[in-house]
Amino acid sequence: MSSKASTSMLVPESVITDLELLSGEQRQQVFDFVAFLAQQRTIVKDLDLSKHPRVFGQYHGRISMSEDFEEPLPDSFWLGES
Repeated sequence: MSSKASTSMLVPESVITDLELLSGEQRQQVFDFVAFLAQQRTIVKDLDLSKHPRVFGQYHGRISMSEDFEEPLPDSFWLGES
């Protein structure tokens, strides 16, 4: 493994230097954003579809479509009229 690959998970020195230059409030915003990103990663991981595979035909007979589905909608629909 190259030294670059082994340090890819470490925070680059330049990022640490830039963080030290920020005000306390700005630094807190960065930390909050990092926490937000970590939370989003957890949410996406929890929504993994492989845990709940789709089943073909599971809603057969429960959903219907009107016969005029492909017909244009009336102008009253687009104008918000009743």
